[in-house]
Amino acid sequence: NKLTQEELQKLQQIQSSNTAVVQEFGQIALAELDLQNRRKNAENFLANLRNDETELAKSLEEKYGRGAVNVETGEFTPE
Repeated sequence: NKLTQEELQKLQQIQSSNTAVVQEFGQIALAELDLQNRRKNAENFLANLRNDETELAKSLEEKYGRGAVNVETGEFTPE
């Protein structure tokens, strides 16, 4: 007994689709790894930014005392 040409084509199509789905899942997994790396990099950047912000605030407070700075004009207003 042999499969009909139509049955064989359907079987081949299913196998081909299965291979495509497996490849798609692989690409999704790689994309997820890339996103995880991007997230870690963004988290590190944010941590460094917050650290720089804290250090600058301490430095400015030591120099000028407590107060507020107008970022556009650079004017310092003491508390």
